[in-house]
Parts: sequence; structure tokens; C-alpha cells
Amino acid sequence: MSGERNKQVIERIYAAMAQGDRSVFAASVHPDYVWRFPGHCSWSRRFEGQETIHRDLLRPLFALFATDYTARAINLVAEGEMVVAEVRGDVMLKSGKRYDNHYCFVFHFRDGKIAEVVEYCDTDLEERVLGNYDAVLAAYQAAERR
Repeated sequence: MSGERNKQVIERIYAAMAQGDRSVFAASVHPDYVWRFPGHCSWSRRFEGQETIHRDLLRPLFALFATDYTARAINLVAEGEMVVAEVRGDVMLKSGKRYDNHYCFVFHFRDGKIAEVVEYCDTDLEERVLGNYDAVLAAYQAAERR
């Protein structure tokens, strides 16, 4: 697939995400896709496979949110099987804190779908506002067991 087509996929995703609609993203990933957080904070890790990503990353994260998470793409650059997206997120947490992070996502495509997401963001904000990843996951799992 061309870089331009891949860029259009990301444009559609962020047009939907600006309205709080995550379904376009979900339909645009491979079942075995990978989501990586480079860096040295508690969230820095690698999640593999759609089920694992939902269970161990997205559900615990979105459980922290009091409002719909929205995101908008500021800039997109595409070449071949890769699209780089500068993104601004917007959400209020149940704790009353805002989590309006700035991101650089690198999307790697395979056969027209996203095969890998590499997320770069303000890790200091991530830790201060979201908290420690292991604590967030444990609290989410405990709440699910109730």
C-alpha cells in the first residue's frame, strides 16, 4: 500500500477520534498488532496482540477517564509503510486532573492495516497524572473482580 493510502487511514482514524469515536482505529489494526512505549517510565513497555492491548492497556487506561477521550492530528507524514502523526489528546480524569498529552505516533502498516504503534509522549505528565502503570492495572483488575 502506498504512503498516501496509509496516511488516509490515519486521517480517518483521527477525524473519528476528534469526535471521541475509537471504532475506526479498532477496525484499522491487525489482530496481532503491537503497541510500544519507548522510554524509562512505568508505562514504557510492549503490548502484543489486540486482546492483550485491550485488556492490559486500553481498558485500564480508559477506566481512569471521566470524559470521552478525544485526539486530533496536527501533522501527518507518510512514506511507504510508515505514517508519523503529531497528535494532541484531550480528556478529564475521574480524579479531576486533565490528561492533555502531546504525542508523536509512528504507525507501521502491513497489508493496509496497522501492524505496530510506537507512542512517544510526555512521560512525566503520564506518570504524574495517570500514575504508575502497575498500580493502574492492579486497581482496574480489582474493580473488575468485584
